[in-house]
Amino acid sequence: MPIANWKTQSYNLVQSLLFANPHRVIRMLVLNERGQRQERSELPAPVRRIYETDAPPERMCLQTIQCVQHMLIPPGGRHVEELHIHPDAEELVIVTRGTGTANIGGESSSIAVGDVIYIPPDTEHEISNSGDDLLGVFFLAAPVGEGLTRLAEHQAAARVSAASSRD
Repeated sequence: MPIANWKTQSYNLVQSLLFANPHRVIRMLVLNERGQRQERSELPAPVRRIYETDAPPERMCLQTIQCVQHMLIPPGGRHVEELHIHPDAEELVIVTRGTGTANIGGESSSIAVGDVIYIPPDTEHEISNSGDDLLGVFFLAAPVGEGLTRLAEHQAAARVSAASSRD
């Protein structure tokens, strides 16, 4: 009889994309072995990453915010494989369960239930679980700067496409 729990999930995480924007405009960069920024999606992953997966059509409804994502991180785990950067987005992280550490821009801070963490654009970051129980977090990411410009371009193109399909 097969049995599964959070320990058997991809990257040992339980995560879900609750709501998303139909236009993906936020970039996710990591530092490569030469210390240069590289698109994370260009690097192989053993599993499909949640940011590469659409929510069901009825939840692809956000206008500006790019995503609302829920995650349970096991003790000793991290929310991502490596520190990463969104040059064109800001993020809010809401802690709903457990304790952990937010590493933001080279500074580490303890986090706990009720905390809301702000991650500025173009800032390397990760959230990790330093407690003995699952760490529950919600991520909300919104485009800024070039991300907003790309979003407006995508939205305009979608309106033109919708209008031409009605004609």
